[in-house]
Parts: sequence; C-alpha cells; structure tokens
Amino acid sequence: MQLTASQLQSKHKVLIDALKRGETVEITYHGQTLGVVHPAAPAVNSQEQEAAMNEFFGMHRDSGIANVEDELRTIRKGRRSSLSDL
Repeated sequence: MQLTASQLQSKHKVLIDALKRGETVEITYHGQTLGVVHPAAPAVNSQEQEAAMNEFFGMHRDSGIANVEDELRTIRKGRRSSLSDL
C-alpha cells in the first residue's frame, strides 16, 4: 500500500488498518519514498512464552509443599520469633 505524506493526516485510520492486516505501507512525498512502515513483529512467540511460564511456575513442584499459604507464612515469619532473640 502507498500513502502520500499529506494523506497521513486525513487517512491515518487507513494506515492503522493496513498495519493490522499485516501490510507494509510506503510513505511518499512529491513522488519520492520517505519511508516504509512495517507491522510490528510479536516480541515473543506465545508457545515459547507459555513453556517458559510453565517451567518457572512449576520449579518448586518437587519440594513437597502441600499448602502455599502455610509456606508463605513460614517464609514471612523471619528468623526470630521475638525481639528477645537478639
């Protein structure tokens, strides 16, 4: 697709729609190409991201923690039970 620089102001929705469809848009000014706008590539493959999340959230599955709330209470309790332990 091709748009002139003057059309960008009035037809910006056309540009956005073309990018959503995956089209490359060429911007021209007085018949010369100023630039080319490409649709953004996805940052991370969704399958790769899901696999990484499954690995991360499943890393403690073999530790024998039965209840998450009890484990968090134990972690948050700290090393000392009172100030007299100083």
